[in-house]
Amino acid sequence: MSTKLRATTRYLFLEQLKQLGQGYLALLVIFVILPLLVALVTGNITNFNLLKTVGNFSLGAFLALFLFILNVTTYDVFKLLIQNGIARRTYWAARVICLVVLSVLGEAIVGLYYYGVYAPMHNLTTQRALSQTAYSLYADFLGKNLAVNLLAGAVFSIILYILIGTAGMLIGSFLALFSKWVQWLIIIILPFAGFSLLMVGISNVSGYSNYDFSGVEAFFKFLIGYPQNATAGLFNPTVPTITLLLLSAVMAALAYYCSQHLKIKQ
Repeated sequence: MSTKLRATTRYLFLEQLKQLGQGYLALLVIFVILPLLVALVTGNITNFNLLKTVGNFSLGAFLALFLFILNVTTYDVFKLLIQNGIARRTYWAARVICLVVLSVLGEAIVGLYYYGVYAPMHNLTTQRALSQTAYSLYADFLGKNLAVNLLAGAVFSIILYILIGTAGMLIGSFLALFSKWVQWLIIIILPFAGFSLLMVGISNVSGYSNYDFSGVEAFFKFLIGYPQNATAGLFNPTVPTITLLLLSAVMAALAYYCSQHLKIKQ
């Protein structure tokens, strides 16, 4: 790792770590401190359950949203670093490294909270709690060894976070190529296009369309590791894991391509 890459990575990581801490603090204030103050002011403090409130956080969803938004916001950091002599390739590489490290660190925090606070508060065994995560379809594939399943679930979640972060990186880098009004035009048009495709799919499932999506359905089952007549928990995680890694790599590469064409706007 070159000196510039190390320095850039350290700078970005410390800034992003600070932002993550501020985000968790804001989550605590909004969902714990403010309700507590309202309960005190209104005289309903006896009905306020602090443990239940803390035990209902969705730190995993917050981390995913944080990583997406963090990586969508591209231009300002790009402009700062480029004006200080940092190459586009160095900037991109530092962002990828920070994304991976934050995903691992964030999953450690989420895992400790989920299995140490959320699961006991909801009377869930560790295995039962694992079956309610994104890894639920594969929770029993590796057998009954809980430690192995927890590790596999954590790795799967980390890859998901990286995928979400690289998606944000690609979207942010792509939008940064355009002016503000073109960006808003793209943001408005794309949801309509996606909604139209969704309606086509729904009409097909409902029997109101002549389109044949059986091939798409079979391909989707292959991607999620669905073996014939298998029950949830026994799906094969190999294909979905490889697919998520490949998608992450492709989106990171496309983000790199876009970053090579970013220019400082006056």
